[in-house]
Amino acid sequence: MALISVENVSKVFSIYPLRRHKLQALLGIDASRHCINKWALKEISFSIEAGESIAIVGRNGSGKSTLLKLICQTLSPSEGLITVNGRIGALLELGIGFHEELSGRENVYISGQLLGMSRHEIDQHIDSIIGFSELAEYIDIQLKKYSSGMQMRLAFSVATAVRPEILIVDEALSVGDAYFQHKCFDKIKAFQALGTSLLFVSHDPLAVKTLCDRAILLDKGKMLADDSPAAILDYYNALISNSENNKICIDEGVRSGTGEAKLLAVDVYKDNEKIQAVLSGSKIQIHVTYQVVQKIPDLTIGFLIKDRVGNEVFGSNTFLMQKKPPLKQGEKFQIIFELADFRLAAGSYNLSIALHSSYHHLIKNYDWWDHAATITVISDEVFAGVVRLDAAYLDGSPIELSLQSCIESENNE
Repeated sequence: MALISVENVSKVFSIYPLRRHKLQALLGIDASRHCINKWALKEISFSIEAGESIAIVGRNGSGKSTLLKLICQTLSPSEGLITVNGRIGALLELGIGFHEELSGRENVYISGQLLGMSRHEIDQHIDSIIGFSELAEYIDIQLKKYSSGMQMRLAFSVATAVRPEILIVDEALSVGDAYFQHKCFDKIKAFQALGTSLLFVSHDPLAVKTLCDRAILLDKGKMLADDSPAAILDYYNALISNSENNKICIDEGVRSGTGEAKLLAVDVYKDNEKIQAVLSGSKIQIHVTYQVVQKIPDLTIGFLIKDRVGNEVFGSNTFLMQKKPPLKQGEKFQIIFELADFRLAAGSYNLSIALHSSYHHLIKNYDWWDHAATITVISDEVFAGVVRLDAAYLDGSPIELSLQSCIESENNE
């Protein structure tokens, strides 16, 4: 039995231009001719099994937060059915369930009860909640005096006080400081190891790839794809390109762009030979063949190396290198990027290549091609991580302790 089942769910919001029209509707008076129906979600279907971790990805306004609120039952669907089998711990939009005039301690009890905890359960966990949030000094101060980061600390601590079967996290984690974000991610991973399912909304690709084994892409209230995080993030990257004529194709890796300039071929070379595998530390070249189809004001060519799960390893482009590739309309060109010391760890890597304007593809995307080429790296050295750095062991030497430090050491004993 699925922990969460979403079947053909749609959500419409009725918008009234004037308050009196909304009041008429609330009083049962027909005000439909003044009503504008806005569909936030349309025919969404998916399920989450026990232990699964799923990311919801999409542009602002795509319906991500609405979907989470429906699952948490803070909203009701206009159409379709949502079934939840398990206890939910939810961290939705910052401030939901909190009252700014009450103290942090009082808000713990209110928020905890909204999440389904009894007052007795909250009594049992109040010390651990305050301890995890690290807000003991401020816990009896009014919430309105908290910063957004302090509110997030308290909200996350309450939501995770008792291990839920399903943990739902919206983008609220993004307001926390780096230290507490790491602390939150460690707790989420600990819950995952114990079997908790995760439903996670974030614009952070690294967090999505690290925490989730599946991702769903929403856009304009519709579900576009359900795939691996790496594949969905490639699709999302193409989707956010800010271009009226942008077209997206997923036949051979995700490819998008206006077509004003077009990639023709991408190949990896070593010693003037095309290769598919290389020894770590070798000199390689990336050959990019392209054509300028229409007249364009400028052109940047970039590459991005990703590992097998989609983590970005390294990338650069001609704008950052302060180089100007040829862009004469109608002609075909080839440029070469050389990596003199390709010291990556053993494994498979893929190349994304882009033709765009300025320094990134969000301004004007001509052709972005994910998985344009693949290369396997072979290494004769064993090390941890993605890239091999020069590391050496220097002989240790004894450290002479001062008399004062010896006395302090004895006192501590």
